[in-house]
Amino acid sequence: MWKLTGIYAQNICAFRELHYELQQGVTTLIFGDNRDNESQRSNGSGKSALIECIAIGITGSPLRKIKNEEIINDNSDECLIELQFKSDCNNETLTIERKMFRKAASEVICTILRDKESNEIAQPSVDACNKYILEKLGISRDELFNNFILSRYRYRDFLSSSDKDKKDIINRFSNGILVDRAIERIREDMQPVEETLKQTEIELAGVDGRIGMLTEQIEQEETGREEKLRTKEEKIAGIGQNISARRTLIREKKEEILIQKESEEKLKSADDRLQELENSDISLEESLLQITSLLTPFAAGKLTDWKNVIAAKKQQIDRAKTGLEQWDDTFLKSEKKVNGLLENQKKLKSEYQVFSSDYNTQNEKFTSGLNSLDNHLEKVSRETEELKTTRRNLSAAIDNLHNRLAGSIACPSCGYEFLVSDKEFDVPASREELHHKKEEFQTVSSLITDSNNKIISIEREETRIKSDKRALSLQNSSWTDKLNTAEREVKSAVFETEEIKRSQKRVSASIASLQEEAGGIRRKVFDEAFSLLDDAFAANERKNTSLLEDVKAAETSIETLENTIRELKESKGEDITATLKASLKEYRKKSAAVLEKKTRLEKELSTLEEQEQHFVMFKSYLANSKIEALGKITNEFLENIGSDIRIRFSGYTALKTGKIREKISVSLIRAGLDCGSFGKFSAGEAARVNLATILSMQKLINSNCDIDKGLDLLVLDEILEAVDEDGLSCMFEALNKIGVTALVVSHGNIAEGYKYKLKIIKENGESKIEE
Repeated sequence: MWKLTGIYAQNICAFRELHYELQQGVTTLIFGDNRDNESQRSNGSGKSALIECIAIGITGSPLRKIKNEEIINDNSDECLIELQFKSDCNNETLTIERKMFRKAASEVICTILRDKESNEIAQPSVDACNKYILEKLGISRDELFNNFILSRYRYRDFLSSSDKDKKDIINRFSNGILVDRAIERIREDMQPVEETLKQTEIELAGVDGRIGMLTEQIEQEETGREEKLRTKEEKIAGIGQNISARRTLIREKKEEILIQKESEEKLKSADDRLQELENSDISLEESLLQITSLLTPFAAGKLTDWKNVIAAKKQQIDRAKTGLEQWDDTFLKSEKKVNGLLENQKKLKSEYQVFSSDYNTQNEKFTSGLNSLDNHLEKVSRETEELKTTRRNLSAAIDNLHNRLAGSIACPSCGYEFLVSDKEFDVPASREELHHKKEEFQTVSSLITDSNNKIISIEREETRIKSDKRALSLQNSSWTDKLNTAEREVKSAVFETEEIKRSQKRVSASIASLQEEAGGIRRKVFDEAFSLLDDAFAANERKNTSLLEDVKAAETSIETLENTIRELKESKGEDITATLKASLKEYRKKSAAVLEKKTRLEKELSTLEEQEQHFVMFKSYLANSKIEALGKITNEFLENIGSDIRIRFSGYTALKTGKIREKISVSLIRAGLDCGSFGKFSAGEAARVNLATILSMQKLINSNCDIDKGLDLLVLDEILEAVDEDGLSCMFEALNKIGVTALVVSHGNIAEGYKYKLKIIKENGESKIEE
């Protein structure tokens, strides 16, 4: 595919010199600043001159309806434009150098650079070179100005173009033009066959008329006794009356033929009116009334009761819309319920967060207190056990001292106490020790009691803390249950809402389907009307052929009767039956020969008609496949550029007669509903749809080119002015995303932060690209 990489020009409009390298794969916004005339803002700054360079460079003609020399700078007598294209497919560079003069013919040189070798392409004339450039790029002049370089001076959008123009465009995409050539050749072959067949049918009718008349004459001669007795003059007079009757018949039939011709003209007029009606914006109801009025005079068959069909379809759509409205109300209520539950859940979570923070603090405090009490209890218990051990030791020591002191003896004389078994035992000291031991025992016992009381107190405190901790844990469990319940309620409500959404989608899809059917009714109405009109044309043609055959038969009958008169006059009274039979035999041979010729011609014509039908069906298939592709690609681009509108094309249809009706219908869809004709949309919406159509056309054109051809370029000269700033940003973002190399001339109504911009300044009568 070819890419425009560079533009160089001298003395173009207000530019003395212009040099611009295109940024590939992005959309560049071109806006101007006319400092010579502030009231014009960007107008007259030289924006369009850059676009003119591309148009003139490729085709040799400006976009605007001006003479070539008017593009030259006022201070110069000649200008130069040089374009450079590169192809990644074959590693070629195409350079177009074009010079234009005020008082001389323009010049153009094309150069191809391949593998570092430059070759000038010799052409016999400028026109031949222009043709070579377009063929090298792989696009036609019309395709260039309708799908690649679009200016308000030339551009006409596809959707607003006539049905004929739409078909011409689709045929170029689908190669239907080639099929048309084949069909045209077949029809050229059919024309002489049809004419010969028609003449043969008339000839056969004449021969059969002669045979009939001869047979009648022979029967009269063989069976009519009274006829034989009549004089020659009477016979001639009778034949003359027969001739007169045949002439009357011919006159009547010719009058009927004139009536048939008038009827054919009326049919053609009705066909033209029907086509006008189909292409108009007249409502379907009014169209039905006019169609009925058009068809009634021809008794072309009964038109389906479309009024009831439409009414039934509208009822279905209205019921579906009512159902959708109910689902919408239910959805709003459900959504409100979900929002309320979410708010409640949020509030619970917020409260739980506060509780959780306090819970963790308190829980840690309770745990810390229990740990401290456990440590204290362990310490007190250990001390108590030590005191009990000390008390047991004291008790044993006291008992031991009691026992020993119980065996003491006092000296009668001096009163000294001693033990017989242990003379060294100091009784007084032991008594003193016993007293101390008893006091110590009492002290230890008192300490043990205090320790036991401490243990009881600690255990009570532990019980209280554990109780408080359990209560706190129960509170936490209660919060968890509340949160779980709230989450379940939210999930249940969300599921219910999703179910409602699915129901909405189902009903919307049903409405879309019904709308599609309803939208197709108009096409079906006109298909049926044209089919009935075709039947009327065919019936008229059959009647006309029958009348011509009757006239020919009557004329040949007259010739036969006149021959009979001549034979009667020339006869000398002998029986003329033999002569009549000889003539009958001759004409029967002639009839067989003519019939054989007619059969051969019918077979030949049938073969040609079958071939024609095959080509027509093939053309219809090709066209419909491209129409379907165009709709699909357009809708993809519409989605990419952020539009909620979708487009639906209806292609060629086969009538019940087998005839293909070539009619391309366009309808626009929003939210599954038919939005009406393209002309009803606002300028901004129409611009989005047009852009998507342009992009899809480009894709189809490029895909239809040879592998080394096609053009990666989109130039829009004030085509998107109706789109607001946000819309342009969205569209530019989409174009950049899909990698289109685009130049968009605008007044700069896009966000200042847009990255890819080119500013053209005009100052002191000279335009320049801002550095």
